[in-house]
Amino acid sequence: MNTQARYDIEQQPTILFDENEIPLTKTEWRDLLALLVSSEYEHVIGGDADENHSVWVSRYYNDVGSPKALNDFSVAVAAIVMSPKMRRFYRQFAGTEKLCLRRCQANRMFKGDYIGEHKDQDSSPDYLATIVFHFSDEYTGGFFVTDGGERYKPVVHTALVNNCSVPHLVTKVESGERLTLACFLSPSFAVNKQRCVAFKIGEKQSPVQSLTK
Repeated sequence: MNTQARYDIEQQPTILFDENEIPLTKTEWRDLLALLVSSEYEHVIGGDADENHSVWVSRYYNDVGSPKALNDFSVAVAAIVMSPKMRRFYRQFAGTEKLCLRRCQANRMFKGDYIGEHKDQDSSPDYLATIVFHFSDEYTGGFFVTDGGERYKPVVHTALVNNCSVPHLVTKVESGERLTLACFLSPSFAVNKQRCVAFKIGEKQSPVQSLTK
């Protein structure tokens, strides 16, 4: 285990952090939410590791080649989630503050939406851990489930960390809206070793529902 890490994500691959453990201020949570609300989403029905989904996605960073920002919101999102204090926070499970934000995306899920079983390292073998920030909890279904059978339903302003080598899924949302921001962290800043395929995009129109109350 890296001596800089408080948690060993090989032994404890999924970790749930409460709001009081995450060094984001209420203003930073609100600013991130405003960015998610203002973003444009597309309906993804297949992932780049050939898994099936039904989820509305807005991407800020990806690493089809080298990690790069994708739109005007990318820098604003990274300024919050990759700030020095957040890097110190990530060191607890990553073992280092020298981390690359290789992929970052907002995920919206409504009734019937789900994320099929996959492991994040199928998209890039350099992914270390994914941290998912939660912005809603007034929904039913939508459980995060690992291949070991552990089930999580984080509440608003909490964050779930998962070792990127661990298969997982999100069960169907039964009602309400599930809104999250997923950040894929890695100590590698190199070009992606994996040849990614394009996400499969559906033809649905975005549901006429507010992102938040």
